[in-house]
Amino acid sequence: MGCLDCDELQFHYSEGCDACIDSLVLYVPKNCMACKSCELACALRHSTTGDINAAICEYPHPLSRLTIEQGDGNLHLITCHHCKRPKCVEVCQANAIEKNDDITVTIKNERCIGCGECVEACPFGAIQMHGHEAVKCDLCDGAAELSCVLACKCGALIYR
Repeated sequence: MGCLDCDELQFHYSEGCDACIDSLVLYVPKNCMACKSCELACALRHSTTGDINAAICEYPHPLSRLTIEQGDGNLHLITCHHCKRPKCVEVCQANAIEKNDDITVTIKNERCIGCGECVEACPFGAIQMHGHEAVKCDLCDGAAELSCVLACKCGALIYR
């Protein structure tokens, strides 16, 4: 499923070659304490209320678009890498996923039919189903600063 120049584990954990990925959020694992502040900030950013106390009661619950995962004895960031040749775009029957400005990959939720093909196609596990819609990192809808990066006090996340 990965690149010919990378082994499968490297590719899954987004440590593949530049021909495959064009990650906009740099992850520095040696700085990460796995506190999950980035995940909480992302979920809160995508909540209806934007208030941590009220967001707990929201339905469906707000969902983080990134995850810090432990695998092979190390911490890894699971998020969209805005691939140069995104497999999710290729398989989307509804044309809901687009590669914009040759940099970002976005999901147009109004077009999404909830088939989940993109979830299966993403080699990084970065797309999730939330109800009947596919969701992934949207770079905070074009905000100058990303919520996950602002919440990371360890310097493990850097927005390029």
